[in-house]
Amino acid sequence: MEPLRAASSCITMSQWVCSSFKGDPVGETHTVLLNRGDPVGFKIPDNKIFLEASIKFTVARQEKNVLGQPVGTADRYKVSTQGYMYSLSSSEDEEQIAWHWHPSGSSDVEYPHCHIGSAALNPSGLIKKKHHLRTGRMTFESVVFNMITQWGVTPRNLNYEEILDENQAAFDKWKSWG
Repeated sequence: MEPLRAASSCITMSQWVCSSFKGDPVGETHTVLLNRGDPVGFKIPDNKIFLEASIKFTVARQEKNVLGQPVGTADRYKVSTQGYMYSLSSSEDEEQIAWHWHPSGSSDVEYPHCHIGSAALNPSGLIKKKHHLRTGRMTFESVVFNMITQWGVTPRNLNYEEILDENQAAFDKWKSWG
C-alpha cells in the first residue's frame, strides 16, 4: 500500500503527534492527537472555528488481507482504528458539532455518533446536547471535507477533494467494518 497523502491539506501550522511506542507497537493501543491536543483555528466567513481531533488505534500483524489473500512484506502490518473524537467549536469555545466513537470508553454508548452542541441548537428543538445521534464511521477526511464545503474553510491545496478522496478510498479498501 502506498503512503497516504496529507489528508489535512487545509490545516496549517499543526501536526499529528503520536503517543510513544515502548518496544514493539503491535497489539498496544496508541493515540494520535492533532496539534498536541490544542485546538487549531480556522477563519470562516464572518467568524472562526476551532478543530480538535484524536484517534486511537492498534497495530496488528497480518498474514492475509481482508479478502483472505496472503500479504507481502509491505502489507504485513495493519492499523486498526479503535476510536476517535473530532470536535468543531466556535470562537466562544462553544462546541458546535462533535463526532465520537469510543467503544472501550467509560460511556455506555459504543456506536459511532455525533453531538450537536448547545450553541447550534434551538432551546425548544427536538435535538438536545446530550443526544447521541447514530452515524456511520466518520473519517478525519470527512471532517475536513465538511469544514471546507459546509463551513467555508479555505483549503491550502486547491486539489483538496482529490487528496481527500484518495485517502478515503485507501481507508475504504482496508477497513474491516462500517
